[in-house]
Amino acid sequence: MIQLTSQNIQLQAQAKNKEEAIRAAGRVLINAGNIAPGYIESMLGREEQANTYLGNGIAIPHGMGKDRELIHKTGVSVVQFPDGVEWNPGQIVRIVVGIAAKSDEHLSILAALTEVLDDTATADRLACTNDPADIIRGLGGNGAKPATAETPGDLPNPQYLEVQLRPGAGLHARPATNFVHIANEFQSELRVSFGGKTANGKAMASLLKLGAQGGATLHLSASGPDADAVLAALKEGVESGLGDEDEKETPVIAERASVPESSGRAIGGVAASPGLAIGRLHHFRADHIVVKDTPGDPDVEWGKFRDAIESAKGQLEDVYDSMKARVGKNEASIFRAHLAFLADAELAGEATALIEARHSAAWSWQQTIERRVAEVRQASDHHIAARAADLHDVGQRVLRLLAETEHSEAALPDQPCILIAADLTPSDTAKLDPQRILGFVTVAGGPTSHTAIIARSLDIPAIVGAGAAVLELTEGITCILDGTSGSLYTEPSAAELESARAFQVDMQRQRDEENFARYQPALMTDGHRIEVVANIGKAAEAATAVDAGAEGVGLLRTEFLFLERNTPPTEDDQFEAYSEMTRALNGLPLIIRTLDIGGDKVVPYLPQPKEDNPFLGVRGIRLCLRKPELFLPQLRAIFRASVTGPVKIMFPMIATLEDLRAAKEVAEQVRAELGVPPVEIGIMVEVPSTVVMAAEFAQECDFFSIGTNDLTQYVLAMDRMHAALAKQVDGLHPAVLRMIEQTVRGAESAGKWVGVCGGVAGDPRGAVILAGLGVTELSMSIPSIAAVKAHLRGISHAKAKAFAKQALACKTANEVRALPLP
Repeated sequence: MIQLTSQNIQLQAQAKNKEEAIRAAGRVLINAGNIAPGYIESMLGREEQANTYLGNGIAIPHGMGKDRELIHKTGVSVVQFPDGVEWNPGQIVRIVVGIAAKSDEHLSILAALTEVLDDTATADRLACTNDPADIIRGLGGNGAKPATAETPGDLPNPQYLEVQLRPGAGLHARPATNFVHIANEFQSELRVSFGGKTANGKAMASLLKLGAQGGATLHLSASGPDADAVLAALKEGVESGLGDEDEKETPVIAERASVPESSGRAIGGVAASPGLAIGRLHHFRADHIVVKDTPGDPDVEWGKFRDAIESAKGQLEDVYDSMKARVGKNEASIFRAHLAFLADAELAGEATALIEARHSAAWSWQQTIERRVAEVRQASDHHIAARAADLHDVGQRVLRLLAETEHSEAALPDQPCILIAADLTPSDTAKLDPQRILGFVTVAGGPTSHTAIIARSLDIPAIVGAGAAVLELTEGITCILDGTSGSLYTEPSAAELESARAFQVDMQRQRDEENFARYQPALMTDGHRIEVVANIGKAAEAATAVDAGAEGVGLLRTEFLFLERNTPPTEDDQFEAYSEMTRALNGLPLIIRTLDIGGDKVVPYLPQPKEDNPFLGVRGIRLCLRKPELFLPQLRAIFRASVTGPVKIMFPMIATLEDLRAAKEVAEQVRAELGVPPVEIGIMVEVPSTVVMAAEFAQECDFFSIGTNDLTQYVLAMDRMHAALAKQVDGLHPAVLRMIEQTVRGAESAGKWVGVCGGVAGDPRGAVILAGLGVTELSMSIPSIAAVKAHLRGISHAKAKAFAKQALACKTANEVRALPLP
């Protein structure tokens, strides 16, 4: 057991911010001989990955597992900050316990520490004491026994199981977090006993109180409808080590952002909008509206509420028109959705009820909108939860009007800058001028948020979800923002700045050269040709794709005709749209994917029952086969358009041969009724079942198009739109690449060709690998066409095959991305 002595304790310390506090805790560990100086940087690095604030004014900073060699011996330090240090917004820390854990010896102190979390009086006393002995007694040092954990109540009719922790894998912070995460996936109640203590297995603080070290035997008891299942899942989790392994670092993608390792800090977030920005930081602080409940005449207050709603609608109409002119109708439609919130009768009804109870209009609206935002944030569907930001944005717009405050746009410096913000609302982002805002970084947000979508449409490099550490950065320092890899480099050296600026110049020159040669085919140096085509989502983009160098359209997302309208498009509506594209393509091929809604795409006129997991539910071809009133008019329109140009049909989300056969049968009936010639029919390869049976599917269709975005999420079992998992959902993961290879081999057995229409196709590295795997058509977003064609023209197919073979042999996506690109 660790002996906590006065040597490990520093009282009455002061720190301006979290970094200073962590460094102070690290210095105590250095002086006690526990760690090498470099371990402090590891502690700071951990803080960027996870929040070490426990609660009740206590934080436990510790280093990353990969740096354990910097620990001389296990130990803890306790540094007291009576005046408090802001750890994260709203979190004030007064006791910092620095942990350097080479073994599990520190768990006895960690267990005692969690006792303090339940005892505010003790936490306050330890935060102000002038006697180190109080700290020693409070945390159970010198062999003192910590207070006994409160025992949760007994369970009715429990089932029991014993599990043994791996040696060296005690229930410290990360394994305990994973234990609790597993437990909370089940309904049953859970108790965990060890060393005479019993904890609630679904509560982190309670579980930490056990102080269970590696090799310890835990006694689990569960009661409820899935008791057997939760015990089995926890047994598997414990036996696998509960995730207690070294962290993996995500490198910068060299071919997309040539930024050297910074001599300052590199803060990682989620890539939201690509590009490289260099500039001084400016903290964006949105105005804070304080609302007091000043009761008045309900009729007067209701009039204020009605006028505010109408004024907000007018503002949003103006924002919509402005954004439509700047970036197009699709991106501007975000603000149509905001208008829909204002038309929500339930929201208005809740606010009105509060007004009628003689509360002020401003207070009533604030209470209503805050309650609804909180509910949306808690939604189990991540796509729904992500919309809380939009609802909050609308709420603040109305509240500013009700509180009779003008929205004072945060003052921006005259010179171009990089914005740092806790978050940016879609309205904030829509007002950004790319000439003044070089890029932005936000603490919160995800890559599919409307803020991120608008940033991409405005071509502003952006990083989201970077964590609270960015708010601690000093105003005015120069940084490099890499929106492609999601990294912010702080205070780079003069040489690094020069390198980044040179990279910007080179990138612009390269883009100019690629654009000049965009009409040349992607003919590789040994004569092998790859067809490069476009993914498009609306009729007008067909002509744009041709102008960008596309050799046709490899994916037409027909959803654009069905979304954001109150009734489905007619057969004639669709025929006109498809015919407009064939005319624009002037003989180039057009592959039309039939309606692919469900999952994250819904239409208001097609009510669907709620699904626990819509991505595994009725979507794509499954929905079309169940909705002939949608499917038949679309097929008729496609076949009619096929006589105006070379059209192919592609069915989405084909998982079984039965679905393919059923879809083909319906299509053939429609074709025969119209009396038009047959067209090629292909399928999207998006799920593992199709890959495994590729040879059989190839016997019954004309071509494959691999949707790497969906295939990746289904192979890795990770939602590609989940902000917390976005970095890991990588289409270049070896598991995905091996799936692609298997698909190509299956197609070749029947003499069929394979295309790829996912995000991997539009990346030069991905394009080379796909060409090497035998893919013959690459379909991508329009801006990527010239660059991919240029890169393929610069290498041989033999080199591409060798590179693909190397990629297949890799074990991780990081290894694939680290391979030198030919």
